[in-house]
Amino acid sequence: MVQFNPIWYKNFIQHTNEKNLLVDKIGNLLEGKPKNSCLEIGLGLSPYFANRLSKLFKRYIIVEKKLYKEKLPKGVKLIQNNWEKINLNEKFDVIIASHVMYYFKNPQKSFEKMISHLNKKGRVYLVVNGDMSDYGPLKLNFAKMIKTKYYFTYDKVKKIFKNCDYKEYTLPSVMNFKSYESLFNTLRLSFDTYPNEYEKMKDKIIEYFKNNVKGDKFIIDQKIFEITK
Repeated sequence: MVQFNPIWYKNFIQHTNEKNLLVDKIGNLLEGKPKNSCLEIGLGLSPYFANRLSKLFKRYIIVEKKLYKEKLPKGVKLIQNNWEKINLNEKFDVIIASHVMYYFKNPQKSFEKMISHLNKKGRVYLVVNGDMSDYGPLKLNFAKMIKTKYYFTYDKVKKIFKNCDYKEYTLPSVMNFKSYESLFNTLRLSFDTYPNEYEKMKDKIIEYFKNNVKGDKFIIDQKIFEITK
């Protein structure tokens, strides 16, 4: 199971417009739909979603397994617990699970648990990285470098809810960088499954950047799945 690295995460977020794009898009998707209550799974280092979206709901709960001591928006409740272990006696109109599927020991059961906590006509907004743009080819080339087979989480999660009613949206996020060295360091978070191998292949990866990444922007297609119960 992948372990969350807050330093790599912070460096990643500082160089991309990912969070603002996601919050804006999910906010737009919520228009005209039931939204009395919301459950957010996984806080990260800052309540990006809660800061902007909590005012849309009468009740907003965050489940986060790491200790979080910073101030939260008014009315937002934080439950420090692991989503895979917690027992909640409540259902929600909306569940937001952004970039958390990578960290579950059992993604299938974790998703089924989300669905079980939805009200009728409720929605799960699940976010993972896609397999195209700059990100996808880099992942595949890295897998070749270390002689392993890579399976995109994007493909794995689609199999999990293939029988569900869902819509898929593509949201290209831009990562700005000043040098290929800085890009290498910023992308560590995306290779936290193989941190030692990533460091070992640094020269080859930077050479790949020189040949395949033009300008000063690296594009990651984020995939938002709107799954309806």
